[in-house]
Amino acid sequence: MPKLSEPHVLLEWARDLGKTYAFLDSHVHPFDVLTGDTAYQTSERYDMLFSKGGSVYHGPVIDEKLENDSSCHLFGAGNERAYLLASRFKYTHTGAKVISDQLAAAGLSGALLLPVARLPGKAEEMLDATKMMFPDESSVYCACAYPVGLPADKLAEFFCTAREHYKICAIKLHLNLAGIDPAAQNGHDLVEATLDAAGALELPVIIHGGRTSSLKPSGAAEYGLLSHLEAIDWSLSTAPVIIAHAGCYELVEDEASTALSKLDTLFQKYPNLMADTSNLGPLSLRLVLKEVSHDRLVFGSDALYVPIWKAWLVFLQALQDVSPSPDTDLIHIASLNPADCLGLSFLKGNHD
Repeated sequence: MPKLSEPHVLLEWARDLGKTYAFLDSHVHPFDVLTGDTAYQTSERYDMLFSKGGSVYHGPVIDEKLENDSSCHLFGAGNERAYLLASRFKYTHTGAKVISDQLAAAGLSGALLLPVARLPGKAEEMLDATKMMFPDESSVYCACAYPVGLPADKLAEFFCTAREHYKICAIKLHLNLAGIDPAAQNGHDLVEATLDAAGALELPVIIHGGRTSSLKPSGAAEYGLLSHLEAIDWSLSTAPVIIAHAGCYELVEDEASTALSKLDTLFQKYPNLMADTSNLGPLSLRLVLKEVSHDRLVFGSDALYVPIWKAWLVFLQALQDVSPSPDTDLIHIASLNPADCLGLSFLKGNHD
């Protein structure tokens, strides 16, 4: 069985399956989610590369020394200033070239872009920026950030316009960063209005699941915990709702185990719920792959905070370690399930 010290063996295994089943990364951020900064300059050297400052762009290089216990978390330090510095470095460059280079290194066929807005007006700004930086790019599919500040009765109109004018194929809702408390009446109403609109427009919703400990005030850091999401009627949307990080972001092992029990209860109640595998520590990732039905999972990296190729390799190794049928599970988690969620028929390859 290949190990992470043999990344090219893992990639060869996945690339072979990828000849028939195109694989998708369902959790990629085109911009830094904490700052929401879209102030990039066009590169004079590369088409569709956008940069900050004078830093030279270097394409992804697969690290032969990738370790099994490497963790991809950036939020976990609980220090917003440290996170800001780290995230700015990760987001020195963006654009279609960056994402396409990352996908090519991993051997993936596409990515779902998930912008996140924290301030009023930012969601609109990100729609324009995403359209400019990823125009008619066949390998990327663009979601819309939840529009902070809009009342519940204006959300449906906003999402409808975004779909018509910007061709969005999903909605990204990050309760922690948007400051929406689903346990409060106003927050509850905003979430359920989003679900109503998403169902009417047949748009999947990707919702952050877990903690964001660097946030201040600290109360907002836990709005995305599954214990806060249980009171939401997820059946209000007939479209899929994907709980990012399987609800386990920044959770220690005992907390993750409890969260997965809650996730299972929600799955039993709401057939439209799914989960993604993005940016989980190795122990939590293996726990998710062991405990969650692979019919309810999609692969995600949490790029650009984590290089797509690195998250893909960590996922491939974990799947090899815990799955009795890794080929079948890989095809479902990274191809068939996201194809069904997003209505992307090409991902189903030529097996039909």
